[in-house]
Amino acid sequence: MVHWSRKMIGLLLVVAAAVVAVWSAFVQWYGGRTGTNIRVADLFSNGLTAANAATMASLLLPVLISAVLVVAGIAVWWRWLWILAGAVAIATVVLWGARQAQTPGGLHSAAVGNGPIMAACAGAVMILAAMIATARGGRTRQEPAERVSPEWTPAPSTQVPEPEGTGEPRGAGAEEHAHPTRQ
Repeated sequence: MVHWSRKMIGLLLVVAAAVVAVWSAFVQWYGGRTGTNIRVADLFSNGLTAANAATMASLLLPVLISAVLVVAGIAVWWRWLWILAGAVAIATVVLWGARQAQTPGGLHSAAVGNGPIMAACAGAVMILAAMIATARGGRTRQEPAERVSPEWTPAPSTQVPEPEGTGEPRGAGAEEHAHPTRQ
């Protein structure tokens, strides 16, 4: 029961995080610009430009890739894909912040919108959900075959003597060899 509920909690968290990550591209990132106006190519150049981007060439692309990784991870139940999705979302925010800091205006906390915060939190929740949904690989509890109190020892009079020299195992056939039936 606990194992199933951990999986369900992780599943719900990762789906919610994927939705928030995609949603973050449509809210303000910095100075009134939404994530869909920031070019993804600028993340890998010397700094962000003021040029607007096409929607699929904007920051929507990496967070959409992150969401697709989550869906693929759910389909095949590979939680490492959830971790990779979270890393992609967080890396997008880190690269964006590094490039925004290289612009002439720099990176000022007063101008930062909710977009990067939402994407970073969504990435962290994806990683957390993967850890929650991971099954614990601990020992399985096995009941002993015979429960005997450690203080209890059988009395010598109750012990069955070993048959001598028969070479037969004790069990169902041992009675026949010890006491042959008469006809």
